[in-house]
Amino acid sequence: MARQDQHRLLRGLVANYPFVLKNLKAYAGNLYRRRVLGSSVVVPYSAIFYATHKCNLDCSYCTQKNPEVFSEELGTSATVKLFHNIRKDVDTMLITGGECTVRPDIEELVIASRTEVGFRSVLMVTNGVLLDQRREMLPYLNGLVCSLDAISHDPSEALSKSAAVPQVIDNLMMAREILPPQAITVSCVLEQWNLAEAERILEFCAEHGFVFSVQSAQTNGKFPNFAYLRDPRYRDFVERLIAARKKNRVRINGTPKLLRTLLLFEEFKCYPTMFPRIYPNGDIFYPCEVLRKIAGNVLQDGSISAAFERGRKLYGEVPECKNNCFLFGNVLSSYYVEDFWGLAGDTVRPGA
Repeated sequence: MARQDQHRLLRGLVANYPFVLKNLKAYAGNLYRRRVLGSSVVVPYSAIFYATHKCNLDCSYCTQKNPEVFSEELGTSATVKLFHNIRKDVDTMLITGGECTVRPDIEELVIASRTEVGFRSVLMVTNGVLLDQRREMLPYLNGLVCSLDAISHDPSEALSKSAAVPQVIDNLMMAREILPPQAITVSCVLEQWNLAEAERILEFCAEHGFVFSVQSAQTNGKFPNFAYLRDPRYRDFVERLIAARKKNRVRINGTPKLLRTLLLFEEFKCYPTMFPRIYPNGDIFYPCEVLRKIAGNVLQDGSISAAFERGRKLYGEVPECKNNCFLFGNVLSSYYVEDFWGLAGDTVRPGA
């Protein structure tokens, strides 16, 4: 790294001091685990909590909704207690679903997660349809991730995101009055049919100052669809997106190298315990949700680390995975562990 780049990186590290301190601590812990203990079970960085598996839409690529998967929801007080146990290991939590805003007590849970439990950062993934009915929770969120696979209104399929576009756009504009635009991410799942729509969503994000995030739909929710790579329109979109990220024309989630790995299905090593996934009843997967192995229950075991230790005794170390799930968090875990300093440089360096 050139001296000028080193100075810029150091300035960025100082400017992002709390974030950097957390990352350095986790990096050192993971390095010790891998090099000294020989363990592939890395320190949890942020928890993913599925508030519900119910949903008000029916997206074809979704694998996290009833009846495909289902977990009984804990009551409000028990869920808050579960949050306390999650908080013992991580200070950041992402709430997702299903569609979390269909859960009647979601506002109460979000508010409690910040004011009572003390999470430093709480983010939510939503389809955006019901945000106007859940606006009281917005000031307590550090980030809002709204999924869109099209921006053209198509009312022909009532339960598709295309049919809900006008309502979602209105709600994004409402959220923008409460949250800074850079705290709002519009997430697009790429399929071959919606490449032109993804372009328009990217332009929409640029116009309103939102962050654009993207990943490809997975076959059976697990495997990349390599047919995308034979589509010149797909490859062209990916290359132009990476070029735009390099030039910072639009706020785009992910570094250029990470985006290339994610969207062109390049090899990476997954560290799934970095982002533990917890179902509404408190069950936690080990090492990942795709393998369908339950390590324990965070409410009953008392913490993520206790449940993971139980899972490690039951199932052993994290196995080598040849059929990688090309999900953003999985690829991020690889760069975080395998190329920490490169990721840090691309993430916090001013002007990067």
